[in-house]
Amino acid sequence: MEHVKRWFRKWNLDLTKEEVISAINLTKNDPSKYTPSPFDGPYAPEDSADFNGKTIVFKGEGREYIFRVEDTNTTWFSNDGSKEEKCFCQIRTMEGELYFLNLTVPSYETARQVSLIADTVSGAATVVDAHVGTANCTRDVDREFIFGRLEGDYAGGPLHAYTSELVGKAIIWDYGAGFTQVKHIYNSNLFYTYSMDTADGPWMATNPADYIKVRDHFYIFSFVEERQPGLQMLLLINLDTLHDIGCVFGVNEMRGMSSGCVGGHGTLADTNTLYDLKL
Repeated sequence: MEHVKRWFRKWNLDLTKEEVISAINLTKNDPSKYTPSPFDGPYAPEDSADFNGKTIVFKGEGREYIFRVEDTNTTWFSNDGSKEEKCFCQIRTMEGELYFLNLTVPSYETARQVSLIADTVSGAATVVDAHVGTANCTRDVDREFIFGRLEGDYAGGPLHAYTSELVGKAIIWDYGAGFTQVKHIYNSNLFYTYSMDTADGPWMATNPADYIKVRDHFYIFSFVEERQPGLQMLLLINLDTLHDIGCVFGVNEMRGMSSGCVGGHGTLADTNTLYDLKL
């Protein structure tokens, strides 16, 4: 077996708060610059207009989030009695029943992204309220998961909830030509491991992760690239069709803020091998 040189992994990637704010301001007021993502390829659906002209009200855990969707990329947003703000948004759908609404809140000091993952059959939904900056790192994304329901006439059913059902599985995700495949190994209910090929050689890392069951065969998977660029990736996975949609969020000092939607196609993989992609 040929020996492959490994990437030297450097961890001092944090930025000062001033550097974070400066980087975010490069693109914060120009969605055309911060939304494009290399993961948003042929497997990602187009932005949905299904909620244009409608208001979505989410309530859960004593919280309230209101999304007044004006058009495909514009939503007026408020939460817990805050002043309504005009936000750039993207709305994607999976199977025409599960929706992923992603928006950025312009008034936040650094960067704030609010995502709603909603089942329009049961009315059960999750809000992921994320922002740049944690107690330990100015660059890492911190986030809160809130479980609740949409207001309206829905069939009802269990709330979304944390799960271990993905643990013990592995999927190689393909985001289309021009982007390297990424292998996700769901090896813990609190962490996951990924591997990929890079111009510098093979790369592997284990990062904090959260797993949430939406309904049978559908899961929310979220991770933060801790001690790396600190980005969050938030994905809705259909385990039957091995398709995912979601978004990436964080700060890159070279490009500013990232807050773009993604979509990929997966292949089940061996959990007993850590690096088995084609080099």
